[in-house]
This record gives sequence, C-alpha cells and structure tokens, in this order.
Amino acid sequence: LGNDAGYLAKVIPNLSLFFGDIGEYNGHVECVNAQKRLQYLLCRFVETVSTSSKTPVALFLDDLQWADPASIAAIRLLILSKPLRFFIL
Repeated sequence: LGNDAGYLAKVIPNLSLFFGDIGEYNGHVECVNAQKRLQYLLCRFVETVSTSSKTPVALFLDDLQWADPASIAAIRLLILSKPLRFFIL
C-alpha cells in the first residue's frame, strides 16, 4: 500500500496494530474521490493480506441490512474484483 497506508489507517485506526507505525496522512481529498480511493485501498489491502498469507483470510459480514450505500458499494467491489486465492467473504 506504500504511502496510502496512512490514508487507510486514518479511516480505520486499528490498522496501525496490523501495520505498526505507518505515520499520518495529512492530505486532502474531495468527497467523491475519497470514497473511490477508500474503496480502491480497501481492495488493495484485502489483496495484500490474502496473498501474503498461507492461510485463508475470512471476512465475516454481519447485519448488512444496516449498511450504508458506500459500504455496500465497497463490498460489491470486493465481490466483483479479481478472485483472490486465500480470501473468503
């Protein structure tokens, strides 16, 4: 994820537990671009984690009836992206 890991960690603070110290992201992104960028980075993160692991990575989604449209769009992107060998949704 490179420099974009800081952007993803700003949205999901617990990622610093996974990545360690990744610094802070202080940039500004417009709202529409921010949503697309976050979806892209989420897919890249899942791809990176699942391909660097020898064991399957499972993402369990619960209470999807409460998900907002942006979250549904991100999940849809994960489902429709290229198949990942060690990723289960």
